[in-house]
Amino acid sequence: MKKLYFAGIAGTGMASAAGLCKEAGYEVWGSEAGAIYPPMSDMLRELGISVLAPYAAANLDRAPADLYIIGNALSRGNPEVEAILSQGRPYTSFPQFVGEAFLEQKESLVVAGTHGKTTTSSLLAHMLTCLGEKPGFLIGGFPLNFSQSFAVGEGKHFVIEGDEYDTAFFDKGSKFLHYRPRYALLTNIEFDHADIFPSLEAIEKTFSRFLLLVGTPRNIIANVDDPGVRKVLRELDLLHKVTQVSCYGDSPSAAVRVLATGVEPSATGLPLWYADLATSTWGTIRVRTQLQGERNLSNVAQVVACLERMPLAKKDLPALLEGLLSFRGVRRRMELLGHYRGAPIYDDFAHHPTAMTNLLEMARVSFPSRRVVAVFEPKNATARRNVFQEAFTESLRLADIALIAPCPEDARIPKEQRFQASEVAKALGEKSFAFKGFDDLYSWLHLHIQPEDVVIFMSSGSVGGIQHRLCQEKTHDEDRQPRASVPG
Repeated sequence: MKKLYFAGIAGTGMASAAGLCKEAGYEVWGSEAGAIYPPMSDMLRELGISVLAPYAAANLDRAPADLYIIGNALSRGNPEVEAILSQGRPYTSFPQFVGEAFLEQKESLVVAGTHGKTTTSSLLAHMLTCLGEKPGFLIGGFPLNFSQSFAVGEGKHFVIEGDEYDTAFFDKGSKFLHYRPRYALLTNIEFDHADIFPSLEAIEKTFSRFLLLVGTPRNIIANVDDPGVRKVLRELDLLHKVTQVSCYGDSPSAAVRVLATGVEPSATGLPLWYADLATSTWGTIRVRTQLQGERNLSNVAQVVACLERMPLAKKDLPALLEGLLSFRGVRRRMELLGHYRGAPIYDDFAHHPTAMTNLLEMARVSFPSRRVVAVFEPKNATARRNVFQEAFTESLRLADIALIAPCPEDARIPKEQRFQASEVAKALGEKSFAFKGFDDLYSWLHLHIQPEDVVIFMSSGSVGGIQHRLCQEKTHDEDRQPRASVPG
């Protein structure tokens, strides 16, 4: 089997999986609904993967394949799905294919949890590389220390981001159930993905199923300070059998424990965050990182605990500390895009109230003298619902100015269940504005951003590309003069 066809190739996971297959020697084609935009368009072009658009049954004959890999964004009614089914062509999902083709002969390290998966899996792959391993990896983001989000790898380890979202229209189980975990890192468990999970209990159930796939309980590296993690582990009678990590110092018997955290000045403008960790291998150590915020220090602690647990050939402390310090993070995780009138413009994938709260709390510490301007786009299937509306409101209270981008109208969501940006802005008062169009939002920023501000865009989407427009625009003194009234 050498020819693969990825239907719905532009999703982060699908594109990375397609790249992994291309690197492994498969001939890869793909399809999409329409035009693909950066960074996925750039990545697929650089890989030499041709993409057919729009979806059409005729595409299957234009690029005949041995196996059709169907993305979870596609469902019955899609012309390619219907053709694959009616013509009896072989098909699967990308999680199932990756599990069978890449993970079966590897020691799979699966990073799972509601928050922190991308950063933690990227850091783990980086640290294994720094310690002399040559891991494979597949990550749902773009690690800045690597040239791409995937690698076949030469060693026995394979790091993979374990997503709890469903696999495909024909497989409603979570993706991570296909990943054959030898080691599992569990960051936290909260309610999310309201479009596919009816309750927190349903999410806890799928995480329980995942943990039961780990053969040796001590190979579960768990943040036991997280209430959701503790609950699931207790119900499985695993709490005292796993490798415990105390990310907030609440569990004194943990294998790795965060004793203290803080910030130090650095030459980059952003502070270095540090954590004093109690470890069994290296004793009490101070680790420093370019990552920002206590949540990321939790991710660091779990990676350190995983490295302690693994029988690695190289575990010297200088290599560990240097590797942690040299990790540059992940694209769209507090990523500095540039400046506008001297104000730094950051882009972040935060789209859950907890992630937003952590991000804005971190900004308060990292930028104590700046006005924090938060731009939130309620883009994904959960954010478009009002299930988190009150929580989003409380998160945005941490900003000095809260700007809410247009919320996509989703006819599938009953009107009484839809996110109401105007209600959030009203609850926040004079510090907040809700915008009906991206041009209005851009105009507000263009007229009001000051050099002492820090602007943070938060969305699982693109926010209309406004953050990039701001960084590319040349500013002049006359730009400060109001030119038009801007609706708020």
